[in-house]
Amino acid sequence: MGLERARAEAREIEGEKRAVKALVAGMFGEDAELRKRSADVARRITEVDAAPLFRHADELMGLLAELSLEESRTRWHLGLVVARVAHTREQRLRAARLMEQLMEDESNVARCLAIEGMGLLAGEEASLRGVAEEMVERALREGTPAMRSRARHVRRQWVKAERRKDG
Repeated sequence: MGLERARAEAREIEGEKRAVKALVAGMFGEDAELRKRSADVARRITEVDAAPLFRHADELMGLLAELSLEESRTRWHLGLVVARVAHTREQRLRAARLMEQLMEDESNVARCLAIEGMGLLAGEEASLRGVAEEMVERALREGTPAMRSRARHVRRQWVKAERRKDG
């Protein structure tokens, strides 16, 4: 699925409860391609507003935990979805454990998304800040160029958030 098509589908689905439910069902279906496309659209939805998927946070975390390594693209998309939809402390802590697992993945993309996801979670859950900072520092020291770039992005986001709090 192309990026523009995924974004267009996300815009169509955002406010429609039935469509969101069907999207989530697609992520749990038997068709691996549909799971991947559904996760991609969910990722685009959560870029704008994660709230439509809040009620599915726990089940999406369970799905991410169980997805096979062969479904790497689905895992990439779902990693960010999970980080964005985790809206309770318990969910954020569970999502952080999933980000730590993604950080150990063979895929560079998965590790990059783990850094971004952990950064998002730490922005909402102060108790995760130390773990997130360690992950960012490790990426800056030992990571690929893409991981270092993602780590710098996370740091910039944290600085912006601190300025908003102070301002």
